[in-house]
Amino acid sequence: MTGGAMTGGGTTGGATTGGAQTRRRSPIPWWGRLELRVVAALVLLGTLCVGSSAYLVGLAVSYFDGRWAGALDQAVLATDEIGTLHDQLVAAKISEYEARTRASALELALVDAVRSTAGAAVPDDGARLRAALAREPDLVGLAWVRPSGLQAEASRAEAFPEDRFEWYEAVIDLALPDGRSAGQLRAVYVIDPAIDDRFQEVGARRRELARQQRDKSEIQAAVTRVFGIASAAVLALALSVGVWVARTTTRKVSQLSSVMARVAQGDLRARAGLRGRDEIAQLAAAFNRMLDDLAHAQNRLAYLQRIGAWQEMARRIAHEIKNPLTPIQLAVQQLREKDPGLSPEFSRMLRSAVEIVEDEVEGLRRMVTSFSQFAKVPEVRAARTELHRVLEEFERAYGHLTEREDDILVIGAVDPGLVVVADRQLLKQVLVNLVENAVLSAREAARGPVRVEVGVAVVEPWIEICVDDNGPGVPVDQRDRVFEPYHTTRAEGTGLGLAIVKKIVLDHGGEMRVETSPLGGARFVVSLPRPSLAALAAAGHA
Repeated sequence: MTGGAMTGGGTTGGATTGGAQTRRRSPIPWWGRLELRVVAALVLLGTLCVGSSAYLVGLAVSYFDGRWAGALDQAVLATDEIGTLHDQLVAAKISEYEARTRASALELALVDAVRSTAGAAVPDDGARLRAALAREPDLVGLAWVRPSGLQAEASRAEAFPEDRFEWYEAVIDLALPDGRSAGQLRAVYVIDPAIDDRFQEVGARRRELARQQRDKSEIQAAVTRVFGIASAAVLALALSVGVWVARTTTRKVSQLSSVMARVAQGDLRARAGLRGRDEIAQLAAAFNRMLDDLAHAQNRLAYLQRIGAWQEMARRIAHEIKNPLTPIQLAVQQLREKDPGLSPEFSRMLRSAVEIVEDEVEGLRRMVTSFSQFAKVPEVRAARTELHRVLEEFERAYGHLTEREDDILVIGAVDPGLVVVADRQLLKQVLVNLVENAVLSAREAARGPVRVEVGVAVVEPWIEICVDDNGPGVPVDQRDRVFEPYHTTRAEGTGLGLAIVKKIVLDHGGEMRVETSPLGGARFVVSLPRPSLAALAAAGHA
């Protein structure tokens, strides 16, 4: 059975350079290398970022330093004012204590003077002092020393121990209205501890402000040091990333450039093996697809050129063989008619020779017919074609398949809306050649009843017509050659049927391949491009 596959890429060929000299690429100067440019750009960008950050940080530090220094100065002035207020408050308290002591002394002297004038008895001095002590909550003790040396005291020092409270002592000389001395009054007051505590707190805050003023310069130096380290780290990181990105990018570009150079020298099998999702990898993938399409187009062109050469040769052979066939046949017929019949043995030998010549002439005529059909494959006249109509017409004409009733041809259902832009008659010829090839191959294999199935499938962007048979199939090592002209594995075959099929399919812009069929034989797949709406509209107006 003849069969073979037309692979997508086939055997890629390349244009030879012939006598043309290959251009040598001039070396790239160091300042023009992409790697250096990328590194320089990243380092420059990092430097600009660091410089901008330094400028902004400097402005921020200057602003907040001014605000901080102003706040510190204001706080220092406030603590100075608080200290002054504290001194004034202490002085006022001392003045208060002095005045209160003077008032108490005057009261005691007046009482003595009144009682002496009235001749009344003088009350106990201790009782009078204790009464005065009870009236004053911040009074620790009173002591009255008369001119005679007598002394009276009243104290509550146990309530205000001197190790926990601060005392103030006021001493006043008592004088009677007539100018005589009444002795001396000594009063001890306890100073409110809240005043001192608050002043101590203000002092602590003042010391903290002084420390902050000293630390301000240290903080500025620390900020400068940290920013310098961060800037150096950013620049080092930018340099490292720049080198890595540049090397990665330039390596991909160099690989792609090397593949392009190989292709320019004629090696169409070269491919860029780049991976990734970046633009260079996409460019490499697009370049590989372009090379695949180019190789595929080159294979199509080479096959069509070979077919064209074979067609020209077949046309000449058919012409050269066809002309002498009729004279030869007429000559042998005349020999048979001119037999005088004198010798039965000679007559028998002459008839046998004439029959042999006529059989060979008939074989040559069939060969010439095949050559003529191959040499005169009609030109494609593409139009809007409904596939179900093509298969229905083919089934009506070849539904019987063979003269044997047990041979079966199965035509699968086809969507009525499935259309292609093709030549309807040539598509039917493709089906005829493929089905006849399947029947002859299965018949030579002697595998019993022949079963051929024809189906249509849509495999974007193709519409595939599959012809399956239960014949012997096509060996894998023969699938690359099965569509070549005059290549056949059948005992009776010219090797032109599948070549005609492939040429028709290629003329339609399609592809042809052979696979293993689920029926056990061969599956020939005709892939036709699925037309767009614009193509269908153009074909409808053609």
